[in-house]
Amino acid sequence: MIKVIRCCLLIIFSFHANAENDASMLFNTINERLSYMEDVALFKAVNHLPIEDSPREKRVIASAQISAATQGLDSALIKDFFKAQIDVAKAIQYRYRADLLSQPRLDTPKDLRLEIRPHLIRLGDSLIVQLSNYIKKHGQIQANEFETFNSSIEHRYISDADKLRLFNALMQVDYLNKPDSNKLD
Repeated sequence: MIKVIRCCLLIIFSFHANAENDASMLFNTINERLSYMEDVALFKAVNHLPIEDSPREKRVIASAQISAATQGLDSALIKDFFKAQIDVAKAIQYRYRADLLSQPRLDTPKDLRLEIRPHLIRLGDSLIVQLSNYIKKHGQIQANEFETFNSSIEHRYISDADKLRLFNALMQVDYLNKPDSNKLD
């Protein structure tokens, strides 16, 4: 229902409102993806796993680059953006785990492989498609969209510096070869 309402609003509003709504949806997907990091941290803490998982990070980035290439996005720029996301995700996990030392959780964590990771993969794929569609319709993310980004990224363990790093990496993402906007799909 919400998607239908959003679609109707996109048609009604002006180009600016359209771009703002598309940006909000994109930023909300980033926020949703980062919202899983406390679950990741809890699972890793309970199972005595390190936060750092370099082989997994490399697989995530490689997968994002492949997905980006299929969308026509510059895979090197996607690599930088996903690296920024991973670094912020690890910062969230470290901060949360620090809190766990003084405020232990007794609940059973969600399973990383069976529950959390499939959501992260789906959101990562969705993020790349949304970003590609946004850039095709509106061009690259611009600095004047930071206020919307800043208000969309709502997590207690994300610092202002984390947000700036993510946003700066996001602003760099572009197509490898600019599509001809005069052609019909």
